[in-house]
Amino acid sequence: MSLRPTLDFLLYHWLDAPSLSQRARFADHSRETFDAVLDTCERIAREKYAPFNRVVDTQEPHFDGEKVILPQATHDAHKAFVESGMMSAAQGYDIGGMQLPYTVQAAANSFFAMASVSIGSNMLTSGNANLLLVHGTEMQKDVFAKNEFSGRWAGTMCLSEPQAGSSLSDVATRAVPDEAPSVAADGAVPWDQDPLGPRYRLTGNKMWISSGDHELTENIVHIVLAKIPDENGKLVPGTRGISLFIVPKKMVDTEGRLTGERNDVALAGLNHKLGWRGTTNTLLNFGEGKYPVAGQAGAVGYLVGQPGKGLHCMFHMMNEARIGVGMAATMLGMAGY
Repeated sequence: MSLRPTLDFLLYHWLDAPSLSQRARFADHSRETFDAVLDTCERIAREKYAPFNRVVDTQEPHFDGEKVILPQATHDAHKAFVESGMMSAAQGYDIGGMQLPYTVQAAANSFFAMASVSIGSNMLTSGNANLLLVHGTEMQKDVFAKNEFSGRWAGTMCLSEPQAGSSLSDVATRAVPDEAPSVAADGAVPWDQDPLGPRYRLTGNKMWISSGDHELTENIVHIVLAKIPDENGKLVPGTRGISLFIVPKKMVDTEGRLTGERNDVALAGLNHKLGWRGTTNTLLNFGEGKYPVAGQAGAVGYLVGQPGKGLHCMFHMMNEARIGVGMAATMLGMAGY
């Protein structure tokens, strides 16, 4: 079935999306600009996603010992999506976005989900960046969020652990202040004065991490839940002890440039799934010493927000992901119908 007539009815008649252009933020837009965005996404989905739906389902991601291998179709689809500007479509002009209403952005993205829900996980990248816009420092926004919105870097959400699926109070990943010399290009600074945020070393494992490793982008920004030990070296029980950290796959400086050093985050395994098979689902080891930073084991992470408030911050991304997953499921159902 064709999605467009149904989408047009819902967007323009039921939700009355054109009326949003009366608001100052969306004054540059009209039904014509909304249609242009929908046309572009519909075309990309038709040309770059739909023909390869079976390919990405049958050719699961695999690890060759050095990197994750994905079908070329996934790389091509991701490139087309990034070039369309949809990663930051709802963001302001100052971030490089189109300043579209989120409703229109979500409607346009539905074409990709219907064509091949298995290709890509761009909602994780945008959700990661949106979290940082709300809870991150200005430096964290400039270095991490903006590079995610541009499509240069990807983002993940690292909550669950092998022993802690939905029970986040059981998170055991530890984060301790990094007393080693700063790994930033700006020179040595104390851990709590690092321009990218208070600097910690993380150790632990994260399980079922979507898009946890791949070669689609230059870097991957992991948003990680971990606990900071108390003065006795013990983890605070429950969710109140959880903090949130930015842990890049590759180390960066304050200009968003790669330093050439790999962070101590290692792919430990790929999980095989019944569905959504074109996207990697990973087990990640943080701080095992495979990629020591500045000669020391421990993944370097930068605190987001206040210590002990990590779950509060993470809910910003979790709630956005719920919308995206619901939309994807609906589109998958429509494709079957």
